[in-house]
Amino acid sequence: MVDKRSSTPLYQQIQNWILDEIQAGRLEPGDQVPSEFELADQFSVSRMTARKALDNLTMRDVLYRRKGKGTYVAEGMMSYGLSTMLSFSQTLRAQGYTVATNVLLMDVVPASAKVQENLQLGPDSNAIIIRRLRIVEGKPAAIHTSFLAHRYFEPILEVDLSAESLLEAIQRISGMRIEFSRDSVQAALASVEEADLLEIEPGDPVLCVEGVAYSENGQPTRFTRGIYPGNLFKFVLTNRAEQEAALKVADLPKSD
Repeated sequence: MVDKRSSTPLYQQIQNWILDEIQAGRLEPGDQVPSEFELADQFSVSRMTARKALDNLTMRDVLYRRKGKGTYVAEGMMSYGLSTMLSFSQTLRAQGYTVATNVLLMDVVPASAKVQENLQLGPDSNAIIIRRLRIVEGKPAAIHTSFLAHRYFEPILEVDLSAESLLEAIQRISGMRIEFSRDSVQAALASVEEADLLEIEPGDPVLCVEGVAYSENGQPTRFTRGIYPGNLFKFVLTNRAEQEAALKVADLPKSD
């Protein structure tokens, strides 16, 4: 119960109760916590007070929300290399996670100006678009949208990418190894569509990783955009002394 005579705010007392339940093992990673309605009833407080307790713990990544399903105790963040040349499924399976892939879209489309630039395609070129929802331990964990040059990778349209790694399929079809990638990461807010797929709320924080993977001869093979819930992943970057790095400030007004 909460102590309404205490100087500690009621929402903070509820937070502390949830944290105590987690520490004692009565609430474990993946367990659903009481809803704001249930907390309000249990502690005889307003829904707003209960919501604030849940919101604060969600912002601290102690809890996470699944759209339309409730609020759950967060598991430890998954480590993933900050590179679009990595195989998502192979990397996380090597860490002991269960990974599944749901192919949302595989089609041939006119290459946009951005795709043409990144894949070094000429005007009026077509591209293969592949959109996949990556599921880790039964939870939606990432949205990957990839573009490939249609003239080079048409056979990939016959590949079951729910079972085979896109990286492996590219290397098998092209006969070339992917040797390096050039990537960028940016904080963003989930769109309505992204939130629906990832079972989070629109406007929740996500990480957007964009990059081009290159073959050993410097040929761009794949342009990928990945969307990751901000509370699930930490990205690991290994630097060497000879590597170049760039910091780009995007869309900020410049002072006169």
